[in-house]
Amino acid sequence: MASEVEERIHKALSTHPLERIDQGYRLVHPGGAGVSTLRLVPVDRDANATQTVAVAHIVAQYNPARVPRFHAAGVQRLNAMAVHGAYHLENGTLRQTAQFAIHANESAVHLTVQTILNAFGAQLPLGMSVALATASAAALEQQRRHHAMPGKWQNPVDPEDLNAATKMLRERGLVASNDTAAVWAELPLSGDCPSRSIDPQAETALLQVDTGVPHPIAGAGYLATISLPLAVPADAAEVCRRLNALELETVDFVPRLGAWGLHGRDAVPVHSCFIPSAGPLPGMHMTLMWWSAIRASWLRERAWVAGRGLSLESLEARRPG
Repeated sequence: MASEVEERIHKALSTHPLERIDQGYRLVHPGGAGVSTLRLVPVDRDANATQTVAVAHIVAQYNPARVPRFHAAGVQRLNAMAVHGAYHLENGTLRQTAQFAIHANESAVHLTVQTILNAFGAQLPLGMSVALATASAAALEQQRRHHAMPGKWQNPVDPEDLNAATKMLRERGLVASNDTAAVWAELPLSGDCPSRSIDPQAETALLQVDTGVPHPIAGAGYLATISLPLAVPADAAEVCRRLNALELETVDFVPRLGAWGLHGRDAVPVHSCFIPSAGPLPGMHMTLMWWSAIRASWLRERAWVAGRGLSLESLEARRPG
């Protein structure tokens, strides 16, 4: 029996000229830009011991003739700006994948449905513009004008909501703080020190959610990031690729709408998740913070080695079954 989320998605898409495929829908974009697919794949709850009843798989396959060619590190640089899922190469073709676990008793049905539909409709158009924008500053400005998304919110998030978020995080035992537009916290990965502000060598993941922040292409919205301590691994691009792949292999997980990618001049692995939004959404900053905390905890259990950080060896050795 389909969940309410699935039923609403089918109803919303029933009036659109989409090709029906096994477990979902296929959209061929005009001008030969590429193909988008949405599949709602049922989950065997008994086999997986999970509350997830289905997983929404949203995939954009880009026409190679319409986008630049990216090498392995270039794809992970691209992931620093990804919206609606992580970029990856499949047989040399650029693709982008997002996943959203659908629960039996979903508490935020409307938000879940809208998030999945937004990703299906906007993943390829925004994703192509992000890829094209890497060519030059002029190309970036051209793609920004093409989408013409508002770069700022008319009404910012209520600062009291961010103060309340900091209080809640501290009550959960995390070092946390906020200003008028962002909230951040630290989640220990190993050791006893809870904050890098106490010991610069403390192994903590810095979780940050910025509100009303502009994306280079997708307008204003929410940006959640996870920054890791210790030195950058020599194989940082492959570490990002492997982390993104491992997340997609996990059935019952937080939404995979962002990506691990290479950020800054030092090519540091950072997870970023940008949610376009015309204005503040009730509780979204805390939702993103909890997603980040769950993801960082998963990384700590699956792939973190005290004193060493992330390595391909640890990722392979602790690969989930």
